[in-house]
Amino acid sequence: MPKIAASERDAFYEARREELADVALRLWAEKGFDQTSVAAIAREAGVAKGTFYLYFDSKDALLLDVLRRNSLIPNILALIEDLQSKSLDEAVHGFVAGAWRHLCEHRDLVRVVMRELPTHIDQAQRFVEHLMVPGNAALAGFLEKHVGAARAEELNLVISVRALVGMVLAVFLTQEILGAGRFLPVAEGDITKTICELFLNGVRGAPDESMKGVVA
Repeated sequence: MPKIAASERDAFYEARREELADVALRLWAEKGFDQTSVAAIAREAGVAKGTFYLYFDSKDALLLDVLRRNSLIPNILALIEDLQSKSLDEAVHGFVAGAWRHLCEHRDLVRVVMRELPTHIDQAQRFVEHLMVPGNAALAGFLEKHVGAARAEELNLVISVRALVGMVLAVFLTQEILGAGRFLPVAEGDITKTICELFLNGVRGAPDESMKGVVA
């Protein structure tokens, strides 16, 4: 490591970690996690293999750092703060649009997560515990404020939120990563609007107020 002033050491250390994380994400998206060695990551980042271990204990530790850096959680928390005064419909539309933008901006991460986590159970469990669960809980709490205690008792809001995130992720994977959008193109606005409508009202649609109490 080059000699640097003590006042600049933390910034230098973090910048080097970020550089290694960026390089690793790109290589993993191209070649896969197991097929990319620490030596290859270090070489691409312009450092010696031994220098890599000054910043990360292992490649697994680097993977968790990559997931943390690109996590949707900061976006979720910021969105929750921004949407506090919005109606439920506005909040759901705002969240889905924000989540879709995040996925579009982190395509390499989506590829790595979908390909690597199913075969790396320990890392997947840590990803769920430290990254997915906190966001899930925050969104469930936010949703409860909008639907009220009575509705919250009827539904499991944790699963409700996870279902919403699952819809966004599944559609993004098929449409943008696996290429369905090339054969069945759909405008981004129509995609997010449809996901929101399905979550809020289902395929049947919002109930017609004039038909309440009418038995089919």
